[in-house]
Amino acid sequence: MRSINPGVKLATLIVASLMLSLTYNVAVNVAVCLACLVATVATSGVNRRRLALALLPFFLTALAFFTTGLFFGAGGAGNAEAVGVSTSVFGQRTLLATDWTTAMQLASRVLAYGGLGMLFAFTSNAFELVMSLMQQFRLPPKFAYGILAAYHFFPVVREEFGTVGAALKVRGVKAGPFSTRRLLPMLAHALERSESLAMAMESRGFENDAPRRVAFRVPLRARDVAFALGVPAAIAAGLMLVR
Repeated sequence: MRSINPGVKLATLIVASLMLSLTYNVAVNVAVCLACLVATVATSGVNRRRLALALLPFFLTALAFFTTGLFFGAGGAGNAEAVGVSTSVFGQRTLLATDWTTAMQLASRVLAYGGLGMLFAFTSNAFELVMSLMQQFRLPPKFAYGILAAYHFFPVVREEFGTVGAALKVRGVKAGPFSTRRLLPMLAHALERSESLAMAMESRGFENDAPRRVAFRVPLRARDVAFALGVPAAIAAGLMLVR
């Protein structure tokens, strides 16, 4: 999965998510979740422990949706004969999860979205994604390099947070994680580094409209086109064949 163009992968998974949002199909949702998890685990370099921890909120959310749909529907606990969909005075359709089937539909959708998200998060490189968005999807360089700067700035802020905390501890100053004595110096150092980064880009002649070279090219290959067409086609086939 790492060899797939990350920009194409992102667009394909967004389309897949939109397709799954059009209907409640338990079998397709579960199949998508399992396929994504298998593909993620089979990808080399994936930390399975981190993957399990990242999936935990999705499983808890799915359990909460299932329990809420099963026991706290509009018809009351244990009312499996209640109507599944109601229409308000404004014509809005509201799903009433009052039986096992609808509860499974709600829970499986959360799992499907979680599987799609984990597939992208654990098999994609942030730098390659931005390069792909800039090269294949014509993202303006001003936004592309801004995204990269913000992405790489988070570790700097975390490092500054630890440095300021250590300095206060050496001086015998007690300051909690959210104390202004700790946050204000951290923000001051972060702003100083951001200004230095902006001056460095300006001094190197960075202009949004000027022709620029890139560090490397993210190719668009046949496998990317096959992935972009195959995933939505498989989901569409599943939605049509599985009732």
